[in-house]
Amino acid sequence: MKSILLLLVFAFGLSSIGDQGDVTVPPTEVKRVYELPSPNPADPLPENLQDRMFHLENVYRQFSVKPMSISKSEREYPNGAFHLQLIKLGNHREELSLQEKSQIKEAIYKATGARFSLDITTLVMPKEEELVGYISELDKEEQKMLLVNPEACLDKECKEIEKFWVSLEDDTVIVTNNSDGSNKFEDLKLGDLLHIWTTQAVLLSSPPQYTALDIEVVEPEEETPVALSALVKTDFNGIKQIDVRFGDGKKLAITDTKSLEEISSILKRIELVRANDKRTIVGSLYGMELTIGDTKFRYGTSLRFDNIKYKQNSVTTELNDYIVALGRASIPNLLPGIQR
Repeated sequence: MKSILLLLVFAFGLSSIGDQGDVTVPPTEVKRVYELPSPNPADPLPENLQDRMFHLENVYRQFSVKPMSISKSEREYPNGAFHLQLIKLGNHREELSLQEKSQIKEAIYKATGARFSLDITTLVMPKEEELVGYISELDKEEQKMLLVNPEACLDKECKEIEKFWVSLEDDTVIVTNNSDGSNKFEDLKLGDLLHIWTTQAVLLSSPPQYTALDIEVVEPEEETPVALSALVKTDFNGIKQIDVRFGDGKKLAITDTKSLEEISSILKRIELVRANDKRTIVGSLYGMELTIGDTKFRYGTSLRFDNIKYKQNSVTTELNDYIVALGRASIPNLLPGIQR
């Protein structure tokens, strides 16, 4: 009898412990993930899904982002895959985190009532400006401006300089040395030198038209000329040899006295002014290494010395023409497509 009672008490205790455990241990939280298409990927998607997704203003406003582009890859999955590019409002240089992308994706799924393959990327402004120019015209009614860049020539003689129209977005950030980005279009004035980052889209009119996301108003460089000899730290006397490497990879060794003296004479006359357009240009017309005594000195058409960029001028153009003419006199098909 005692044995039976003990067994009942023991069994009752186990049952009580089990019930207590069910109450005190909370259930594991299951996070919802929307990374994959619907369980049946062959199910048709809602009509006009791509257009609807692009115009989910309430969703994008909630996360302080704006859609820049959307496309669809038909070959991915039976229903294809969507690729959405967003930009952060007011902070065009910051990438969306994985958590932010996941939250936005979930909000899009809920707003559209469907689950599908969706890839979200961020448009982030590059470190280097895309456009440089002075304001030459302001259209206050349409909130756009015409800029000119006298340092970017569209022809050899620099008679035709670069011009382009720039319009603003509602969230375009305008900064100066004395502001935090709260400037408006009305604060811009004729003659301002601007560094501009764009939506990376251009309307190929004449002049072309861009839309600015970030604008920096900068102070122009001083126009004080500096002798090339002071920058390179040589008087260019006694050049023994010049080794030239052209932009297309072809090489030329200049050793004859007449050519060396002519090049030396031009180099001595070059005076340079700091450039306002400091953008990195991929490739160059040529670069050359000058051997003077036991020392070698470098000169290139990028005109960048001690990480400072300088403007081209009539004397540097004279040198360029002379070097290219020497090269073409001995190298077949040198720099094809470049007219000098």
